[in-house]
Amino acid sequence: MKKSNYNYIFEVKDGKKLAFNSMSCALAEIDQDFSDVLENIENIDIDTVNEQKKELIENMRQGNYIIDDAVDELKQIKFRHFKGKYENNSLSITIAPTLNCNFKCPYCYETPDTHIMDEAVQQSIIDRVEKQLQTVKNVQVTWYGGEPLLAKDIIWNVSEKIMNLCEQYGANYYSFIVSNGYLIDDETIENLIKYKITNIQVTIDGPKEIHDKRRIQKSGKGSFDKILYNVKKLKEKGFNINIRINIDKTNVARVEELLDILKLNDLNGLSITLGQVTAYTQACSSVSGSCLNNEEYAVTSLDIQKILNDKEFEVQDYPYYPGIKANYCCADQINAFVIDPWGDMYKCWNDIGLKEKSVGNITKELEENDDINQVMNQIDWLTQNPFDEEDCVECDLLPICMGGCPYNKKENKKLSCEKWKYNMKEILAYTYQNSL
Repeated sequence: MKKSNYNYIFEVKDGKKLAFNSMSCALAEIDQDFSDVLENIENIDIDTVNEQKKELIENMRQGNYIIDDAVDELKQIKFRHFKGKYENNSLSITIAPTLNCNFKCPYCYETPDTHIMDEAVQQSIIDRVEKQLQTVKNVQVTWYGGEPLLAKDIIWNVSEKIMNLCEQYGANYYSFIVSNGYLIDDETIENLIKYKITNIQVTIDGPKEIHDKRRIQKSGKGSFDKILYNVKKLKEKGFNINIRINIDKTNVARVEELLDILKLNDLNGLSITLGQVTAYTQACSSVSGSCLNNEEYAVTSLDIQKILNDKEFEVQDYPYYPGIKANYCCADQINAFVIDPWGDMYKCWNDIGLKEKSVGNITKELEENDDINQVMNQIDWLTQNPFDEEDCVECDLLPICMGGCPYNKKENKKLSCEKWKYNMKEILAYTYQNSL
């Protein structure tokens, strides 16, 4: 046997040592026996060691700290990545029935448009799903915008037809919606349940004073009170709710106040996700000066994780603790698309509505596409991989980063390493100490 190339070993307080393996995400407190085995594993005859050492070796093997001689970990990572990239057993589509929105958030990267998806595009989506159901066994639909609930009838219509098709073909159906949460009412809740859209992300950017300056209605009025009320109603109805907090330099100091408000309203059982405000497009370039860079965000996210734990929010798993990635997101998977109101298809949410970034149109089969620019856009996304980067190949965090955001790499022509690069020791030490 031999030791893994993806071990991360360091000291914490009181001279204790921790070992993390990024191929398995195992974390363990280790002693000298562990270190001795790790350093001498190539010379150890496992059949002749005592039972105590044999048990230690087996535990180290399960955590991937030591591996069989025949194992090539980099090839395993490549296989996992390309398998995920070209896997065709699942279909993931993000549908934006409109790019219109009832808010005018200053950091929004989209250019709003009042166009509503017509029936021909809706039918093309349904037809594409039915064709894909000849091979796929899982269909995941995410409703997106703009604000998707400005086009509720489209959501209900398309959802019902896709649900029926999945039932007909014996496929699993999953649905999720990203909403600002303002347009939710009793009838909407009933329909969300009816059409199995019981997973919802709603953004709250701080206490009322802060949120109402960032999540602004087009009328100029705030939205905090109504969104908080609607989130409480959703919780009462059993929805899986993710509260997203988009953080930058202007609101990060007030996040704790928001968490106090959520806890006061019995909402500390909800999932909390931090969003790093980034000036992705020209539409949101005005906020670039207030954005946190990746290193600043790493430090901030750990500080907030500690606050979340103190306030009894559940934050032990990803994205607060490293998770193994095969692919970074839907952008680098062949069977995942974002569809705008005109039927244009994209690989990344950030590109939606930018026609020059499209990879095709849902009304036309991809293999029949004669637009060379769209063809090359698709190829660019799917041929991009971290193994072309020497820094990635040599990095012991590759399995949990996979080169970082592919959009950033594609647009900026440079790596955008995950936050783990900047605070790995601190996040692991905190996870360990919090588990005691």
